[in-house]
Parts: sequence; C-alpha cells; structure tokens
Amino acid sequence: MLGMGTTPLFDVDEGAFSEATREMLESGDFGFTFLNGKPRFDKPILVYWLQALSMSMFGLSEVGARMPSLVAGIASAWIAARFALIWSTRPESALIAFTLVCSCFGPLVMRHAATADALLYLWLTACSCCLIESIRLRESQDLSATSFASPNDSASAETTWSADPTASADSAWSARGYLRAAWICSALALLTKGLIGLLAPAFVVLGYCLVRLNLDALRWSFSDARACLAWIAVSLPWYAYAYWRFSNDFLQGLFGKHHFGRTMQAMEGHTGSWFYTLAMLFVLSLPFTPMLISSVWRLRPQRLAGSDRLDKGLSTQALGLLSHSLGMLIVFSVVATKLPHYAMYALLPMLTFAALSPQISRTSWLSACAIGLLMLVAIAALHPILVFTNQNSSVNPFYRTLIEHGLSHVSWGITEQLILVICFGSLCLASFSKSQLDRWLYFGLAMQMLVCFVLLPTLGQLLQGPIKALAQGARQEVTVSYQLRAPSISFYREAVTDERLPQVGEQVILRVTDFADLHRAVGGGAQWVLVDGAGPLLLLRRQ
Repeated sequence: MLGMGTTPLFDVDEGAFSEATREMLESGDFGFTFLNGKPRFDKPILVYWLQALSMSMFGLSEVGARMPSLVAGIASAWIAARFALIWSTRPESALIAFTLVCSCFGPLVMRHAATADALLYLWLTACSCCLIESIRLRESQDLSATSFASPNDSASAETTWSADPTASADSAWSARGYLRAAWICSALALLTKGLIGLLAPAFVVLGYCLVRLNLDALRWSFSDARACLAWIAVSLPWYAYAYWRFSNDFLQGLFGKHHFGRTMQAMEGHTGSWFYTLAMLFVLSLPFTPMLISSVWRLRPQRLAGSDRLDKGLSTQALGLLSHSLGMLIVFSVVATKLPHYAMYALLPMLTFAALSPQISRTSWLSACAIGLLMLVAIAALHPILVFTNQNSSVNPFYRTLIEHGLSHVSWGITEQLILVICFGSLCLASFSKSQLDRWLYFGLAMQMLVCFVLLPTLGQLLQGPIKALAQGARQEVTVSYQLRAPSISFYREAVTDERLPQVGEQVILRVTDFADLHRAVGGGAQWVLVDGAGPLLLLRRQ
C-alpha cells in the first residue's frame, strides 16, 4: 500500500476507470458504467464493482481506486507460489515464484494501476494453474487405474499393491474441484475484460491436444456439467442485462469496437511490428529477464519431449504453462493494436515456469542483479535524462512544457535519496548473500521501493500533477474542458466535466496551445479571466 496515495491517477485509463466508478457510486446505478454521463462500453462490470467497494471503504482517493489491483496482484503472486510449491520438489520455488510475480517491473506497475489489468491477470493465472493441475491429477488417476487393472509383471504388481483406492478417489475429487475452479475463474475473467477470459484455458487445452495427439484434455475440460453451469451462472447474467438495456449499442461498443476493432485496426495510434509484444515481454520481466530466458533454454523441445531430463509431472506443468504463454504471445503479436501491457498475458505463466527450473545459475542471478543496478542508476538519473530528452525537437510541445514545469517543481529530497541508497544496499546484499531466502527478499525489497517510492510518484507528479492541481482548484465551480481528454479531472473535481465550449460564467480547463481555437470558437468578443495555470494547462473563466 505504501506509495499508492502519492502518485496521481494517470490519464487516460486510470482516470476513466476511477471516474466511471465514482459516477456509479454517485448515481447508485450499479448495473452499468457511465463516463462523464455517457455509457462506457470499454470493459465489463466486475472491476467497477470492486472499485466501488474499495472506494466506499477508503474514500474517493488514489488508494481507493487502486486497492483492487493491489489485492489482485498479491493474490496472483500467492497463487503462483502455491502451485510452484505443489509442482516442484524444492520448497524455495514458492518463494521464487512469489518474488518474481511481485517484483518484476510489469506486474509491479500494473499492481499500482487503477485499471482492470491486474484483476484480469489474477483470473487468468488462477484459471490456467487450476486447469493444468486438474489435467495433471486426471492423468495421474488414469495411470494408477491402468496399473491397478493390468499387473503384467512384478513391477506393475508392486504398483498394484501400493495403490491406495482412497488416495485415488481423493485425487479424482481434487481434479474435478480444480476443474470447477478453472471454469469459475474463466467466467470472472470474462466479466472483467471480455472474451480474452476464454483464450488462456483454450490455449492450455489446445497445447495438450496438439502435443499428446489426442483429445483427452478437451473431453476432460467439458466433462463436468456443474462447472459449465457455474460458468454460465457467473458470466452471462450481466451480459444479458447489458444487452437488454442498450441492445446493439452494447454489442457494437464492447465487442465490435473494443474486441474485434482493436484486432483488425490499430486504435489511437497504438501500432508496432510483430516483434513488439516479444520485446515488451523482455522489458516487463526486468530485471529477471535473464532467468526467464535461461529457464526456457533449459527446456528445449528435445528435452521437453523426453522423460530422462524431466519427470512426467513437471513435463505436464511445463507444457500447460508454455501453451498459455506461447498462445498469448502469438495472438497479441498478430493483432493490429499494440500496447505494452498486452505482453503481460504471456509473462505471468512464464514467471511461474521460471520458478520451476531445477536451479538458477549463478550467471543468471548475477545478470539479474546487474540489470537491477542499471535500473537503479537510470531512475537515479531520471531528471538529467528527462532534460536531455526534452531537447529533442520531435518531442510533443505539450509534453515538453509539461516536463519543464514538472522538473522545476518536482525535486528529490533526503527521503528519495535515502531510498535510493537503501535500494543500492539491498541489491548489493542480494548479489553476494549466501542465503537464498535473504537474496530473494533483498532483491524484492529493492525493486518494490525503487518503483513504488521513487519512479511512479515522480512520473505521476511530472505528468499528472498540473491536471490534479487545476481540477481540485476548480472543484467548487461549474467547469468544462476543451479538447483535453483527461477523465481524472472529473474524478478530482468530484463532478462530471463535460467536454464542450464554456458558457458565460463557467470555467474551462484547456491546453495553452488550444486557447486561440477556443477564443475563435466562442466568438471574438469573449473575455477571459485567468483563474489558475500549471505548466501547459490553463484554468479560465469566461466573462
């Protein structure tokens, strides 16, 4: 929780989610979401319900908006650690999995973002892990049944006598229980972000079917009628209600525009090459990227196929996790819209997979520590880097002015400098400590403090500080915005902020560069009073 309240909400996504939830609380309409008074078809309802619950407990604040993501992120790490403990013979695999999911750059940032992503990653992680464990237990049960039914030699007879029918029954019940949990998590994912909730289990099952050259995994996945009914009961009622309320507008908005539209055409200029998602996978896994690469290299195809290097149980887990990760990587490499957090869908199963590696080499560990130190140096030199970047003529003038204003108002005091020193000391201790427990805890501590206490608050104050200041200053007056897409204005004002021309006596928030257009649009005779200004933004009142 520490540091969440010191970082303003980032526009557009954080501001939009938080403001839609605020309007839900204000109106008392919990059936659908509205943003600045208009229906918001971007995402399904579940994350808004959880944000509404959080805001009712923690208030209309950054902490209230981000708390569901924080809880979901920690739960994702706990689930990865739990299954790593089940699937590995090494107890430290659980610690490794927990630290990887908690302290990788991508999951760490998403855990402090008031969006639906961290919640979606929770359901996808739980769904895949439960489905993989269900299939593993089912395969184990089938092998035990085969051995018990046909003892052809002394070895099989030995297996027959050692088989415990009670244990077999327990295994069957556990396999079915995990299968039902997987279906419910898939339904919750569908209720969080739409059809992507179906992709993860589909890729896991597809991987088993293709590699094993049979449909056993597919038949088993649909063998439980209660699981299918639970999926329908959890996921479909809200979709039916939304369709009843908005008819084709809902279908066109959620599925037409934000599902298939993003797939076929890049939205809002978010485009890139086919290798963009793979590159972002390596970036979001920092500083543990060397461990990720090393773990995949150990299980090259010829090793994955054989049982001399891996026991059957680990091979089953590896196949399921790799199927999830590779399927997501392919899909989001092909879609037209490219965003950094899309790589997270492929990253989280890979982190669990890396924790199951037989061992982490000294070279991989020291490489990760070196990258952590480089990240520390880069963040410590953030101000000079931004000054140098601002000198580039290709930088958008709005952001250039925003950064210049921020650098003149945001400075690091003794607290930030002390945190950087503590992070440096933690990374050094992680590099040379002989205790594996201490190494991972020191490393996790350094990454948490570096990102949560230094990087995110600094970027937040630079990029969003002026918007928050002007919005809070305009809270008591009727205020609109002009050509400025910043939903956080409404959240901080605690009132809907229409994007339109201001009437006489109303205030308007806009960019400095848009003032001439505004003046022409309302007529040359309009008079304006400067109420406040921050960087490239103005708060004006029309006289």
